[in-house]
Amino acid sequence: MSRYEFSLRQEVLLEKGAEVLGDLFRYKRRERISDDTHPVSVMYSLIWTAKQDIMTADSEAALEQIEGQFDLANRFLVGIESGTNA
Repeated sequence: MSRYEFSLRQEVLLEKGAEVLGDLFRYKRRERISDDTHPVSVMYSLIWTAKQDIMTADSEAALEQIEGQFDLANRFLVGIESGTNA
């Protein structure tokens, strides 16, 4: 993977991370979650950290791991939302 492709992948992941953070934030606001120990708040913090790690990543494997964290957070939120809408 060229340096350009690596940088492009970082940019795409930054956008994906921003989308996940936005979804988590909207859920927290809608459900009035303010407790930092609530699972959604913990997930938000973990995704925030993963998003920051994108720019310091030095390998494709590191970026894949971060993307996996974003995917997990999306599935987590879908599961929670489907449980509250049941």
